[in-house]
Amino acid sequence: MHIILKSHVEELANDFEYTESPVSKQFEYFCNYCVVSKHYFGRFNPTVVTTDEDDASLDGIAVIVDGDLITNADDAKEAFSTHKTNLQVDVIFTQVKSGEAFKKDEIANFKLGLDDFLSLAPKLPNGKFNTETIQVIKVVLANLKKVRNRRPSCHVYYCTSGVYVSAREVQAALEIIEKGLLETEFFHTVQVKPLGRSEIIKFYADLSEKNEAKLPLLEFFGMPKMPGIPQSYVAIVKASDFVSALLEDTDGNLRESVFEENVRSFLGSANDVNAAIQLTLQSSDKRSLFSVLNNGITVVAPELTLTPNTKEIHLTNYQIINGCQTSSTLQANKLLLTDSVNVVVKFIESPENEASSDIIAATNSQSDIPKEAFFGLRGKAKLVQKYFIAQNAAVSPENHVHFERRQSEYKHSGYQSTRIFDVREVARCYAAMFLDVPHNSARYVAKIFSASGDHLFREDDHESYYYAACLALYKYQTLINGKKIGAPDYTKARWHIIQMFKWLCHGTTDVPAPNSKKAEAYARGLIEGLNADAKGYVKIFERCQRIIDAVGMPTDDELKRARFAQDLLAETKRQLAKK
Repeated sequence: MHIILKSHVEELANDFEYTESPVSKQFEYFCNYCVVSKHYFGRFNPTVVTTDEDDASLDGIAVIVDGDLITNADDAKEAFSTHKTNLQVDVIFTQVKSGEAFKKDEIANFKLGLDDFLSLAPKLPNGKFNTETIQVIKVVLANLKKVRNRRPSCHVYYCTSGVYVSAREVQAALEIIEKGLLETEFFHTVQVKPLGRSEIIKFYADLSEKNEAKLPLLEFFGMPKMPGIPQSYVAIVKASDFVSALLEDTDGNLRESVFEENVRSFLGSANDVNAAIQLTLQSSDKRSLFSVLNNGITVVAPELTLTPNTKEIHLTNYQIINGCQTSSTLQANKLLLTDSVNVVVKFIESPENEASSDIIAATNSQSDIPKEAFFGLRGKAKLVQKYFIAQNAAVSPENHVHFERRQSEYKHSGYQSTRIFDVREVARCYAAMFLDVPHNSARYVAKIFSASGDHLFREDDHESYYYAACLALYKYQTLINGKKIGAPDYTKARWHIIQMFKWLCHGTTDVPAPNSKKAEAYARGLIEGLNADAKGYVKIFERCQRIIDAVGMPTDDELKRARFAQDLLAETKRQLAKK
């Protein structure tokens, strides 16, 4: 394997703590992480999109529904239980070869695996991962009336560690795959891409690169300096310049990563507002009025430089926090953007996170945006993040965990991915451990906010509970990744494990309320136990596993029901009473 590619593969293996896996499997994880990250912008572990060894001819599968990575049929059903009728759905397949050659026979075998899998009743050996993913795809196909274009988009990648040269027979084999997938009539569009090491290295580099842009302005005026905002401007820019400089990557595709902090994704061209924008651009009479007919776009950046004499602005790590619909529609209709089409853009330099959060909340107050998008902007969430920072400063780096309150906030931090918890994961940890609803945490990730939202990030909650819950999950997840104490066998019950951990750690099922004066001392006992050099917490996690054994490992359905949690509580009480 090429030395640069090898170093990247090892870096990701360290980041996600699977260094004990064979090199060929590490390469699968690496390639799957790179290609899925082109379509999904949240945090995920590459192991959840990588097939098992017994999944014939397919090395990675991912299904993304409305911006969420879906890994089981129940979550798929939850994702479609919405009033929305224009959900973007992407299905990704990979085949990964650690060798350097692109071989026609191996590509043909990949096609065989795809055809068999998409029969939805495969004859080839298929393990649990593939079997579950087939159920996910069946849910998608049963809900096509809610899918954008009435069918999902399909992306297929054939990856090797070599150099791709477009040989005739190899290209023909790839085209046969594309033709076969289109003939299933499952997909609106199909893309089949061969990736050699140069392409894979570039994909990986794109994940950590800063996004920078220079944009010429037609006119601008500066706004007064404000707290947390050193400079800000309102400008008129050519729409074509805005699209090419800020919205498109080097291949001319929409750079979706610049919308990571926009709480609402693109709603599609069929949406009433976006259809109206498109009609304006198509009208030779109205397109020159675009800048007065449209509400404009808001761009926030921690670094911003404006050169007045050239009327040019330079942005670093910018995000479009308002105007995703306008921006996406402009890019989709870029051929209509004549020099007469201008757009109003507000540029705000905001190096301070709190100021950025306030701007995001103020500019995205539409009623149809899911309320979970704003949980990270709550005042309590800000205090919880500060508690994480303060607690990390007091312990050794091996015990650090980080609360990523705003999406991709720690993208360039160098923190190990397994130590970073976004708003959803923090909420799930807290709900499982201290609200005693691990069955809700085990459900579709977004459901935690509808099921427990009124009890999350409340002003009188003690911040230490959120930290202790995340630390507990991190410590147990480390045992899972390291294949210690049989923990991998209990992965799906991890939310119930951390619920029981607090009871066994303190020797009682009585727990102070989150707003109690005793909460901090209670959490301190958990934190100190989890950070102890002697690692006595490992024995406690083993006891948690034995309690599950005593009750019986639940089915996937039972895992998401309160009854299993109640049975674990009863068994824990019984065992504590024997002491």
